[in-house]
Amino acid sequence: MTTLQPTGRHWLACPRTRAALTGLDAILREAATADDPLLRMMAGHLLQRGGKRLRPALLVLSASYGTCRREQLLRAAAALELVHIASLYHDDVMDRAPTRRDGPSANARWGDELAALAGTYLFARASRLLVTLGDEPNRVAAEAFLDVCSGQLQEAENAYDTGLDEAEHLRILARKTATLFELPCRLGTQLSKAPPAYADALRSYGRSLGLAFQLTDDVLDLPGRGRGSGKSTGTDVREGVYCLTVLRAVRMGGDVGARLAALLGREDMTAEQVAEVYRLVESTDAGPAVLELARSHAAEALEALRVLPEGPPRESMENLARHVLTRSR
Repeated sequence: MTTLQPTGRHWLACPRTRAALTGLDAILREAATADDPLLRMMAGHLLQRGGKRLRPALLVLSASYGTCRREQLLRAAAALELVHIASLYHDDVMDRAPTRRDGPSANARWGDELAALAGTYLFARASRLLVTLGDEPNRVAAEAFLDVCSGQLQEAENAYDTGLDEAEHLRILARKTATLFELPCRLGTQLSKAPPAYADALRSYGRSLGLAFQLTDDVLDLPGRGRGSGKSTGTDVREGVYCLTVLRAVRMGGDVGARLAALLGREDMTAEQVAEVYRLVESTDAGPAVLELARSHAAEALEALRVLPEGPPRESMENLARHVLTRSR
């Protein structure tokens, strides 16, 4: 299992955070164990492929503005990573995605029912870790998980809707994705009893950063953008989960918008039709416009950090926000 694979080169400029995270893999391995061999294999399926470990790093960085025991931080960090992995399992089941992280998804390998069970098991193991942190952190985490579930449900309810309001689409992204960027910042400051002004700033930073990341990913994962994300191509369009770039392209009207509207909103798209959708979307300026929106959220994240004292933790989080700006060009 790989410890920390930073998104963006050398973004984590805080040696203390790097050192603190060295014990994370051991806790993750222990948390993903199970007596049943098949469940143990499924639970470790994605964990063994490593990952960016952004949420654990954000939690430890946020906690540096107060005081907290390392073992407590690692339990919280492991819980957040397990919840993130569990959400990927459930996402892939809902999207019927065949690949994840450059390999077969859990549902492709073991079927939807067992993959969903594995995701639920990881969530339960995360909850077990969170209980050890105390009532208030556990309550905050539970509220965040409710938001994530609400966002996933709303996404499913709005499948195949090419007329989905943009503001509502962004609210869904905020619940479904940005919540799991905001939560580590919130828990880190709560566990370390950081000053309220710092806690508020970091909470805003996490939410804006999450939106910036998701919007950028949605554009860069489009075929032809040259980024290998490890996810299968075309799954979202087939399942009616339209990113903001697609929704904006439909609304541009004209021949392109009309053709997109005729192709989308249906469950029986052929591979050729999916490819045509992406060609049409790329022929518009919807992608650059959404990347510009992502940059504005990244800029908001940077602005929120101005409250914090200068130092390696703030520099690291600034690097991460600037990475969004860099990779979206």
